[in-house]
Amino acid sequence: MKKNVFLLIPFCACLATSCIKDEPLNSECDIEVCKVHHDAADTIFYVVSDTLQNVNSTDSVIIYSIRPDVRREDLSQVRVTLATTPGATVTPANGSVQDFSKGDVTYTVVSEDKQWSRIYKVRFIPMTVLNPNFDFETVELEQPKERFYNWFAYGRGNVRQDLWATGNSGFALSRSSAKPHEYPSVMLEKGVSGKGVKLETCSTGAFGAMVNMRIAAGNLFLGSFDTQNALKDAMKATRFGVPVNQKPLRFTGYYKFQPGEKFQDRYGMEVLGRVDAPDAYAVLYKNTDENGQPVTLYGDDVLTHENIVAIARVPEFKVTGVADTCAWEHFDLPLEYRQNLDIARLRNFGYNLAVVFTSSIDGATFCGAVGSTLLVDESTIIYE
Repeated sequence: MKKNVFLLIPFCACLATSCIKDEPLNSECDIEVCKVHHDAADTIFYVVSDTLQNVNSTDSVIIYSIRPDVRREDLSQVRVTLATTPGATVTPANGSVQDFSKGDVTYTVVSEDKQWSRIYKVRFIPMTVLNPNFDFETVELEQPKERFYNWFAYGRGNVRQDLWATGNSGFALSRSSAKPHEYPSVMLEKGVSGKGVKLETCSTGAFGAMVNMRIAAGNLFLGSFDTQNALKDAMKATRFGVPVNQKPLRFTGYYKFQPGEKFQDRYGMEVLGRVDAPDAYAVLYKNTDENGQPVTLYGDDVLTHENIVAIARVPEFKVTGVADTCAWEHFDLPLEYRQNLDIARLRNFGYNLAVVFTSSIDGATFCGAVGSTLLVDESTIIYE
């Protein structure tokens, strides 16, 4: 009996070795976290914690916002540390010192199996005042796959501001075959003046039903969307707000709205008598806590967090219809302040402004009516 046991030992060892050898190498080549190191970080950034960024899976440019008075030569010795998907390699070397004084530095990430690669750019740009006129004229298809639309704007000095986000990349997980015009957030050819935005609550199909995420409300907001978190924690996937250094007073814009026919809960059951409604609001909040740590508002606290200073929210939407022949409704709302502004904090971009539009008011919890459509255009934040 003992002899048989000893004979099995090398056989089992061979099996274990075989399993290890046969395990496929990782084919992912993403940067997940980017951290920059600088001897004078407190003079480069408004908040030192801004030196670390979580990188969304759809991002190819990692942008760091720095103080406007930073000289380009101050960026000649910056060490960049990257956390990548397991086994991936990076060129230039991970953790090496790079010269950003002349512009972007390009990083190439190669997967563990050497079959795939991605190119990223790390960029430093001076913090600029948010363009307050949201005309939605500057829009393009996502790169490189051109699956859905992304919106951006230009600030002072004609600096591009990639500050608008949608949940379109999350919708792509469930409806990968959808054409750009079939996504929840799409370009509208005829707005109030020029282009506008069409937000429509869409079915996520069989895949969405499997995880009780049956609908995707069309949305557009200032901030970012974390695709990697979309299925695991949908509320934390929406990260609201961008830094501002001026006091917002009013939130204005134009809309058309048509509710879908059947309001359903997240389990797909019709809620009799419930008519879907959209939502639109602007929220100003302190972007650090009392210990100086960064604060970001998410889908579950964007209207309730203790750091909120002021809110303007459209109280009621008229059902106008969305045809070209239907008239646009105008709204003009004051931001209602709950706290006094700290002027020194404001000057140092210590507040974030979130502006949010969505076709279903409860879309974040996957409740709403498929077909609910909100058109928006020519929105503005009026500052003091």
